[in-house]
This record gives sequence, structure tokens and C-alpha cells, in this order.
Amino acid sequence: MPTVLTMLSHTLMWTVDTALLGRVSSLALAAAGLGGILTWTGYCLFNNLSRISQTFVSQAHGKGDDQAVGNYTWQGIYIALVAGAILTVLGQWSYRILPVTKNPAEIQSLTYTYLKWRTLSAVATQLTFCLMGFFQGRRDVKTPMWAGILANLANLVLDIWLIFGWSGFQLAGHRLLAVPPMGVKGAAIATSVSQGINTAYLVVCLLKPLHRARFQIHRPRRPHWRQIRDMLRVGYPAAWENFIDMAAFSFFSSFIGRAGAVALAANQITIQLLSFSFMPLWGITIAGSVLTGNWIGAGNPDRAEAYGRQVYKVGLYYALLVAIGLILARDYIFAVFSNDPAILVLGAGLACVAAVFQICDGLRMISIGILQGAGDTRFPMFLSLLVLWGLFVPLTYILVIQVGANVQIAWLGGVFCYVLQASFLYGRFRSGKWKQIRIFSQSAESGQA
Repeated sequence: MPTVLTMLSHTLMWTVDTALLGRVSSLALAAAGLGGILTWTGYCLFNNLSRISQTFVSQAHGKGDDQAVGNYTWQGIYIALVAGAILTVLGQWSYRILPVTKNPAEIQSLTYTYLKWRTLSAVATQLTFCLMGFFQGRRDVKTPMWAGILANLANLVLDIWLIFGWSGFQLAGHRLLAVPPMGVKGAAIATSVSQGINTAYLVVCLLKPLHRARFQIHRPRRPHWRQIRDMLRVGYPAAWENFIDMAAFSFFSSFIGRAGAVALAANQITIQLLSFSFMPLWGITIAGSVLTGNWIGAGNPDRAEAYGRQVYKVGLYYALLVAIGLILARDYIFAVFSNDPAILVLGAGLACVAAVFQICDGLRMISIGILQGAGDTRFPMFLSLLVLWGLFVPLTYILVIQVGANVQIAWLGGVFCYVLQASFLYGRFRSGKWKQIRIFSQSAESGQA
């Protein structure tokens, strides 16, 4: 449950941004939606690479190897720092790729504003993923939860202050804290600052006396290239799978955006609704990944499989509950994010499609998490490449661009593709091949010794 709350806290930042920007204009909502998707797509080049520290920490923790826990955490920090720096540069130069989306010029301009300010926190975001791996890999799930709650409170205050502006207050003849309405720029700055707060909290907790004494975590390790190589070997397929998924969704949103701001805004609200299923299911997925890693590290893969089956059940029950809620609230839920009649008329149909989509997407995520906990990251990567780029992207192009189908039909095509992916991933879990994966090379283990 703390892991679920941690993931919910991450999605609430974007939800608050979306809900408040919907009160500014449909254009602002559409631009922030596209900007958020493009930002996350870029992040997905490295997210699972920075997060792979969790797999190594969880298996080392299962072995009872405290030295390896500290070693792999530090190698993950080096990876996260480099990844964040690259993403920051990409964000500042993103205006060069926005014309590829062929969205209206006003959407492209506002989207770049969001990207430019949002990616200033890329280093903090990647460090957060790495440090979450240290805590969650050892089953300390409350520390990341409190970090996320603190960051969300900061984001809420900063969003209201920066998006709509404030006249400030008088003190000793000076007006303090006055800012003009910033709209999209304010939302991006608020999220970036809040992400920095999240990371700072985790760093403070990392340096607690308990961690200093047990893992020597305060003692910087030099880059250990064999250990980094192992993390890259396991982490890069996971990162590419995540990127393939998000890049496909970026093209999906880009195709929809060619129909104008209303269609793109409705698409963004649909994605936001899905995040309330996605993030808690991601929390359940992390739990499955950690438990899988712990028991494989302890030399008991059958126990890992037993936990995996239970994770599937919990995830399915949760997804069904969300589906029922979306269907029951289908006529009202879009009004939370926008009061534009043109957007609201699409709401009921999209809410029902989202209800079905999030079930198969959730089962897909859980499978990937369990396999990743075992270090089985190549199969999900190749499957995503085949299904999403071989079918999902071309199908969306045909439906939206050539046939002229509306946003609801486009999402139904997505449901079909994600059902296929979820089915093949579950087959991989049932096969048991993931139990034979070994993530630690002999050279790395001897280096730890």
C-alpha cells in the first residue's frame, strides 16, 4: 500500500497540473498534455536504467549482501547523474523536433515552453528513481511514500501560485511573492521544483546513521565498470521497452493532435484518467518486482513465482474496480478537467474505452515488473517493439490520418494491441524461463569481494 501511494503521489502532480490548466484554456491543457507525454518519452530512454538499481538491490538484499547493496546503489547514482544531464540538454533543444508532430503552431510554442522548464528537473527525477530502488529493493516502502506526499503538497501550492499568479502581500513597504499568471510555464516550474524536493528528502533519508553503519552508504564508491556493465546489460532492455511504449504513445497523441486542440485535450484527459489506474498498478508491479528479486536472490525461484501469481490477482482486482468506477462516472468525470462543451461531448465514450484499456495495460505492466525483478528484460523489449511499432503505431496512423476516425476509435485500436501484448507477457511468466536468468557476473561479484 505505501508503494501504491508513492506511485499515486507521482501521478497527482500531473493531475493537478492538468486540472488547473484546464481552467486556463483548452490550448494550455493540450500543450501541457503533449509536453508531458514528450517529456516522459524522453525520460523513458533512461527511467528503467536508473531504476534498475532496484533489481540489483533487491537480489543483493535477498542474499544478505549489504556491501553489494551499497555498491550497486552508488553505481546507479552515477548512471542517474549522466542520464539526467543528457535529458536536460535534450529538453532545451526540443524545439527542433516539435515540428515533426505537425501540431498547430500555437500548440508547438506552448509545448516547448513546458518542455524547457520541465526538463530542468531531469537530474532530480533520475536520482529519485535510483534512490527509490535503494529503499524499495530492501522493502523500505514508507520513505519514498513520504517523499512523494511532501513533493505533492509543494506542487499544489506552487501550481496555484504560479499558474494563476498572485498579487503578493505588503511587508515594510515592499510587495513580496507577487508573480504574474504564468499558465503552462508556471505548471512546469512547479513540477520541477517539487521533484527537486522529492529527491532532497530521499538523500537526507539515505544518509541516516542506520544506512551509514550497515551499508556504508555515505562512503562514495568509485565507478566500478564491471558492475555498471551488469546494470547496463540488464537495465537497457528495460529502458528501451519503456521508451518504445512511450514513444508509440507519443506518436499516437501526435496523430490525434492533428485534429486540433479539442481532440488532443480530450486525449490528454483520457491519459490522465488512466494514470489513476496506471500508477497504483505500477506500485503493485514494484512490489512484485522486489519480492521476485528478493526470493531469487535467496535462491528460491518457486517462492518468487508464487508471489507473482498473487500480484497478478491483486492487480486484476484493482483494475476491475477502476473499470467499474470509470463506467459509472462516465457522464461526469471529464468535467473535473474541463468545462469546454466540445471536450465534454467526447467524455462518456472515452471513459468507457479507458476502463477496458487499463485492465490489459495493468496486466502488461505486472508481467514486465515480475520479469524485470528476475532480470528478464530482453523478451519484453522485443515484444513491445513488435506489437507497438509493428501494429499499434501503423494502426493508429491508418485509423486517424487515412480513415479519419475520431479519438474514441483510435483508443479502441489501442485496446486491441495491448490485449495482445499482455497475453504474450503472461505466457512468458507461465513458461518459467525467467527463473534461469542470472544478473550478477562472476567478475562483478569478485570485485565486490
